[in-house]
Order: sequence, then C-alpha cells, then structure tokens
Amino acid sequence: HMTKNSMNYYLAAGEEEPHRTCRSKNFICKVMFLCVVARSRFNSNGNETFDGKIGIFPFVTKEPAKRRSANRDAGTMKKKPISSINKQVSKHFFIHHVLPAIKAKWPIGDRGETIFIQQDNVPCHIDEDDNDFHQAASEGGFDIRSVS
Repeated sequence: HMTKNSMNYYLAAGEEEPHRTCRSKNFICKVMFLCVVARSRFNSNGNETFDGKIGIFPFVTKEPAKRRSANRDAGTMKKKPISSINKQVSKHFFIHHVLPAIKAKWPIGDRGETIFIQQDNVPCHIDEDDNDFHQAASEGGFDIRSVS
C-alpha cells in the first residue's frame, strides 16, 4: 500500500476518511511515474477542444500476495513498485500504455499529422530507431516518432 507518514484529506460532506494500513514510515514505498502530456488545442472561437492530458502511468506491477495478512488474503493481487527502470521496462510501458493512450485520446482532426514523443536524455529511455516501437506506433494509421 502506498501512503505517506501524515496525510491531509479534503473530504466532501458525509465522506469517510480513507482507511490506512501502513503502521510505520519504514514501509512507505517510492514509485516512479511516467507523465504524458501534449499541447492543448483550441478551435477558431478560442474554445479548448483538447486539453493535452494523455495520462500518468505508475511504474508498478501487479503480483499475487504470497501470504495472508490482516489486510488481505493470500493470492490477492497487490501493486509492487518496479525497483529498477531499464530499457525493457520503458519499452514495455511505451508500447503497452503510452501509445494506446495517445491513440485513444488524440484529436480526430490532427490524426494525419506526425506526433513526436520527446524524451529527456535518460539512458533507460527507448532508442529512436527501435523497431518494435515503430511497428506499434504506426498501427492504426498514426505517424508517431520518438525523439531525444
């Protein structure tokens, strides 16, 4: 369970405070996220047609719990942070999470244009000439390219 030592909640009237299961700050795990955003789009009247928010993806895996605890039974699926982000993990997230989210949320009027995915120069990011990424990016009539 991912939680902080102390947490403020803004609750609606009649809403209960969420149940916390972390007993010690020694068990607070750290999770890295991949955030995907684009430039907002506006029509000729100045109204926003696309807010540019594609998604935010936590680097976690779902695994069955090995043992029963007071909080869950054995075999219950739980999220575990990925401790080491490497090229294979980045490639998996881009192909299976980022590209489908872009294809689902991209404005229909801009689908014929080239979409550039800009990454910073972190060594674990995918290469610009990765064949698996290019094959997945070109499916569905999209022209999605990766640049550093």
